[in-house]
Amino acid sequence: MEKTTAGLDNFIAISVPLTGYSRVALLATGMAADYYHAVRRIIGDDRMNDFLSVAADILQYTHGKAPTQEREIRQQLLASLQYGPITRNIIQLWYWGAWLPLPDAWIAKYGKGVKGNENHFISPAAYQQGLIWQVMGSHPEGAKQPGFGSWSIAPLS
Repeated sequence: MEKTTAGLDNFIAISVPLTGYSRVALLATGMAADYYHAVRRIIGDDRMNDFLSVAADILQYTHGKAPTQEREIRQQLLASLQYGPITRNIIQLWYWGAWLPLPDAWIAKYGKGVKGNENHFISPAAYQQGLIWQVMGSHPEGAKQPGFGSWSIAPLS
């Protein structure tokens, strides 16, 4: 398997428990490769490879057992000074389609050579495909309109 393909596969695999969406649902957004390449471009190859290695170890160790997997993700990724900000940004990418700047303290310790670490949408499609719209039972303003007369249907409760 090509290294880039393996990296993308690992990125999608860890994104499943991070977002709570299935692999198929994440792939259906059409954004997996864009998010993967954006994170790699911003944090760099070495940091991305390290992150994905830790993520792959967690997934292999836990074999998809939810309580154990959630605990390991919390302890090894989210609570980590090194991987926590990256992990949170990946979650936000899937939901918002935007990259938020990594904290200054992270940049000072781990971010030598980081490029593109400013608040920005990855692409117009990233905004439209954000998981937040599904969560809200809505649609992105100015895109994916629900159709004529949809205003007459009560919102989901």
